Amino acid sequence: MPGNPAVLGRSSNVDHQLSDKTISRRHCRIMRRGINWLLTDLESRHGTYLNGIKLAAEQPAPLHDGDLIRVGPWTLRVIDDADRSTSLPTTNDLATTSHRVQRVPVRELRSVAQQRLDLLIECAAGINAASSERELGERALAAVTQGTGFRRAAFIRQVSTSGDVQVLAAVTPESTADIEAGDTPFMDPAKGFSFSRSLISAASNGEIVRMTNDSNANYGESIIRLGISSALCAPISLGTSVEAYIYLDARDSGDAVAQDAAAFCQAVSRMCGLALANLKRIDLEKHSARMLDEIRAAREAQIRLMPEPTGVIGPFEYAMINTPGSTVAGDLFDVVPLTDTRLAFFLGDVMGKGSGAAILMATIQAGLRASLMHGDAPHEAITHANISACARSGDGEFISLFLGVIDTETGTLEFVDAGHGHWMIASEDGARRIECEGGHLLGIEPAATYTTETCPLPVGARVLAYSDGLIEQPNPGGEQFGHDRAEAVLAKTTTPGEDVSALAAALSEHAGTQRYADDLTIASVAVHDR
Repeated sequence: MPGNPAVLGRSSNVDHQLSDKTISRRHCRIMRRGINWLLTDLESRHGTYLNGIKLAAEQPAPLHDGDLIRVGPWTLRVIDDADRSTSLPTTNDLATTSHRVQRVPVRELRSVAQQRLDLLIECAAGINAASSERELGERALAAVTQGTGFRRAAFIRQVSTSGDVQVLAAVTPESTADIEAGDTPFMDPAKGFSFSRSLISAASNGEIVRMTNDSNANYGESIIRLGISSALCAPISLGTSVEAYIYLDARDSGDAVAQDAAAFCQAVSRMCGLALANLKRIDLEKHSARMLDEIRAAREAQIRLMPEPTGVIGPFEYAMINTPGSTVAGDLFDVVPLTDTRLAFFLGDVMGKGSGAAILMATIQAGLRASLMHGDAPHEAITHANISACARSGDGEFISLFLGVIDTETGTLEFVDAGHGHWMIASEDGARRIECEGGHLLGIEPAATYTTETCPLPVGARVLAYSDGLIEQPNPGGEQFGHDRAEAVLAKTTTPGEDVSALAAALSEHAGTQRYADDLTIASVAVHDR
């Protein structure tokens, strides 16, 4: 769920335990930020691989539909039904034809005839120039249909444990003329194809396999009806993981399949594996660079909007610390003097990433400041901010926010907690969290209503507010910092400066690092005698 990362590793304390000696105790983390999914290697010993590329430790990489994640001996497929085109079922012939699927001998694979070399060289040039998976598949199929005698071929990916496949490109006899004329094959995924589940299953071990006609064996019903006499399936691998397949079949109608078809097909599939790895690497680099640019832009906006780290405003004193996380810059904090005896401040967390979160953060911060300086009560300022957030936020973007107004004449704190919950009051008696009614997160329901609540705040007390980057930061064993540790730290501090520095030091010791998963913002505001 958004905001709740899932950690994979060998430890019994992680979210998904993978018991193998090549898996680190906390190996990698998958998390959702807004509409985006991110994979982060947690400094594992043997590494985390995305589409065959080893990830840099603690550097989040975006995940997309169809991606392959490799951790130790496991390969995991990312499946997002919302992003996938219609998939096709395979023919369940595992019981009836598995004994007729055979491994192609190495000696046969070495028999690529000299006359094929020109075609292979031409194919290699075309495949390496492909700019997308679909284009890569189309060029590979154009080559294998010319070089093997098979007139029906498909470039497929397995997308479910039940054997369903996604067709990325396909060639049928009807497109032969287009291929011979130099055109790319057309896409017609469902036309007459029936894919053998046993053949694909055998090829998933990483070797090219074939199926030949055997009158004593029983094909699946759809294969009999289509008159398939032979078929080949060549895996396309990223590292040690099979990413896709080249699938060819011949009909009784007289397809003249070359004797060295398997060898030729294997050569093409290996070219495809190298080209596909390069496409994946380029795609990962582009997405990672774009994400880093967005984070930098958001961070710059955040720095410009934040007040000075410390300050004294009349009878009020505040201190603040902000440390950007490794994935997103979305915390906001500000102090707003209202009168000589009233000071407003707010701290929030924008759920989102990059420039979009930065724009939303800036909009809400400017709107809150204007409302408060205009004289709006806390609940009125929050209501206006919520309407603005609903109108401007994108999918998966929302804001948790705490807004407080300290009044020294009445000795009270007026506040609205809009789905935030991360704040407490500290005094010489210790620190405590305040029970309150609270309200909706901003940016979800434009008609949401909010209530200003009040609690006593005597001279000398401090109001602490912080982002979830404080309490949710785990240690190497997966245990979060939590509110109890924060209260224990604040029992020994007496000033805003001590509050934020002591909490930051305690968090760093707890986490064993200063590279946090999320933004960290801690603010403390104290009331002194005039």
